[in-house]
Amino acid sequence: MGCHAATSCLAACLFVLISGCRGQVNRLPFFTNHFFDTYLLISEDTPVGSSVTQLLARDMDNDPLVFGVSGEEASRFFAVEPDTGVVWLRQPLDRETKSEFTVEFSVSDHQGVITRKVNIQVGDVNDNAPTFHNQPYSVRIPENTPVGTPIFIVNATDPDLGAGGSVLYSFQPPSPFFAIDSARGIVTVVRELDYETTQAYQLTVNATDQDKTRPLSTLANLAIIITDVQDMDPVFINLPYSTNIYEHSPPGTTVRVITAIDQDKGRPRGIGYTIVSGNTNSIFALDYISGALTLNGLLDRENPLYSHGFILTVKGTELNDDRTPSNATVTTTFNILVIDINDNAPEFNSSEYSVAITELAQVGFALPLFIQVVDKDEVSSGNVWPVQTPALLGPSNPGKDTSYL
Repeated sequence: MGCHAATSCLAACLFVLISGCRGQVNRLPFFTNHFFDTYLLISEDTPVGSSVTQLLARDMDNDPLVFGVSGEEASRFFAVEPDTGVVWLRQPLDRETKSEFTVEFSVSDHQGVITRKVNIQVGDVNDNAPTFHNQPYSVRIPENTPVGTPIFIVNATDPDLGAGGSVLYSFQPPSPFFAIDSARGIVTVVRELDYETTQAYQLTVNATDQDKTRPLSTLANLAIIITDVQDMDPVFINLPYSTNIYEHSPPGTTVRVITAIDQDKGRPRGIGYTIVSGNTNSIFALDYISGALTLNGLLDRENPLYSHGFILTVKGTELNDDRTPSNATVTTTFNILVIDINDNAPEFNSSEYSVAITELAQVGFALPLFIQVVDKDEVSSGNVWPVQTPALLGPSNPGKDTSYL
């Protein structure tokens, strides 16, 4: 009972005190800005030092008001003019770093302080160019990659909102061999490739956002390396191969060296050489690896098989890694003429001659006798000499082979 009585007594005294001082009670100020009930939008490109809003408040006692901002983070970005309530920006805003703030503002009439919090949204502007990811860009593809094959995907993103964050791709300048999907960044082959013509392509990819006012773009390099495949037949070099050889050249004599190369330049294969036709009596040998064409036997121009020379056809075949022949081949045909040497003496057309004459024959009498001498060598053009006896039989050229009757 004692405690309850004391409480009732204190309440009564306070009531009397307040009632007695009713004319002097202070009424606190209050904010009138509507953004306290919604949010305040500030563009991220607002310059530092700019006014972003003005705090408005009323005081029913018409006391002078003082405005302020509280909180460490809020005080770094915003400042308030104490007398006017003008709020100005102290640091640059970046929506992509911090998109909103919760800021507590205050107003005081020197007798009491009222605080309210406002949600400040940072408005986006297109201030970021697209950014490519996972660079550098490089890809290796074989030269026989079919047209229409996707070979690579580039990826760029833009942190801006709306159209400013939408990215489209293109090549600058356009490529006649490759295309890029403007929305997805997929690179495809649009034309047949040839390693022997071009071994690499350096393309420039452009990523552009779709902001209507001020689009931003970024460039990236894409290296496309073409690898060789075995799609080219070999080819002979140093043509033509037609040549001459002297008869009776010793076996093993090099007649000609045949050389073919693989036109596939990435990893050219070795060549195997063979004779296809024209090698009468196997008189020639062709080294399978070196391509050296050598004499394989005795060569006599006076032999009817050899007198007109040779028309030789040889083949070059690309060799697989295990040295077996592949399907890539090339052939060539050339002439080999046999050069004559003077290795045959003249020959009479008979081993003995006889004629009957009368004892009354006069000096200078023409005998009914025809003697012929033949030389098989070309140097004497196969001469035939008709002579009368008695006579020294033989050619008129000194130093040549001579026969006597």
